[in-house]
Amino acid sequence: MVQFSVYSKIFPNRSSLDTYMMTLRQNLPKHGSIRAMAVTEKQYNKMYLLVGDQTLTEQTLTDNTMVIL
Repeated sequence: MVQFSVYSKIFPNRSSLDTYMMTLRQNLPKHGSIRAMAVTEKQYNKMYLLVGDQTLTEQTLTDNTMVIL
């Protein structure tokens, strides 16, 4: 098993991801194990939900850029 904590961040495009990764690399701790993985929206949508239900956010969000709650 690799993960102790998992954090996710959504980027609107590859350029934003690259900029964030440069900043992240400049602020890494000296010790530990930190990994990053880029996943496309299509790959993310194929994720299996094994236990539990979708969150309210997952149920509400769509491909539409404007969401009214």
